[in-house]
Amino acid sequence: MPCNSVCAIAKKDRFVGMVESKRQPTKLAAFFWLLRLERSAMVAMITGAAAFAAGAETARALWMTLAGWCLAVGGFSLDFYADRDLDVKGPRSQIRHNPLAEGSLSPATGLAFSVAFIAASIIVTLATAPMALLPWGITLAVIIGLAVHLFETPLARAVTLGLLQALYVLMGSAAGRLSLGLGLLAAMFFFAMFGGRGMIDIRDFAQDEATRVQTLPRRYGVKRTAQFTSVCLLISYALSLAAYFTGEFSPIYLYLDLVFIAVGLVCAWLFATRPSPRLANVLTLVFMMGAGSLICLAMVLGSM
Repeated sequence: MPCNSVCAIAKKDRFVGMVESKRQPTKLAAFFWLLRLERSAMVAMITGAAAFAAGAETARALWMTLAGWCLAVGGFSLDFYADRDLDVKGPRSQIRHNPLAEGSLSPATGLAFSVAFIAASIIVTLATAPMALLPWGITLAVIIGLAVHLFETPLARAVTLGLLQALYVLMGSAAGRLSLGLGLLAAMFFFAMFGGRGMIDIRDFAQDEATRVQTLPRRYGVKRTAQFTSVCLLISYALSLAAYFTGEFSPIYLYLDLVFIAVGLVCAWLFATRPSPRLANVLTLVFMMGAGSLICLAMVLGSM
């Protein structure tokens, strides 16, 4: 799709759903926003499902779920702290809701919130699965690198976001026994998020145009970004199927995985042939919550 067409669609969609009250949110609402439940819940599911699939007993898997969630919350709130000066004025302030930039919470409070959750995560990890400290430490290093803007090129950011998903799988797996199947699933999550970054960038095309942020569609064009995303998704589907043929999962994993692949193939085809911010917005919800939850459920039920 020509850039002019996407720009026109983006401008039309730019403020859809963005008419919000200008009143300062309460402290309770600000703390709730720092939890980033729409993202941290997915991380918790990935970590917990990996622990269960690795053979960890239920209680241990649940503790690792908590450890993954706390680390994700600490990372997301650290990102808010690092970007507070960028979000306080200009176009970003109209687009990105950052309670530390809006004055709902002080920066010091936001930093303390982040450190508290990261500390809780390492305590739970140490008590539950000390072997998980290696992927935990690498995850924290990547989170800090993102917060201090070490990975600002479009491809570097896509790689690091994919790496984080894979690391959460490895972190959960350390509560039990890491296997070839789980290694393939870690690679699956990497490619799903690596390609998913392109979908997110097209979804946020209008906002990124306003803020002059360098993204995949700005660097490589919308059509190529959509094709890149679709190829990465196809690789992730192939890896999810390969995990079944390791013999580590029961047939119920295969049944759920086939649904995951079928829905994903339709979405990938639609996105590759008619990319737009509106379609990307819909598909992001499908992939991040719907498809992500489905494959995590397959990992858990397929391990029983």
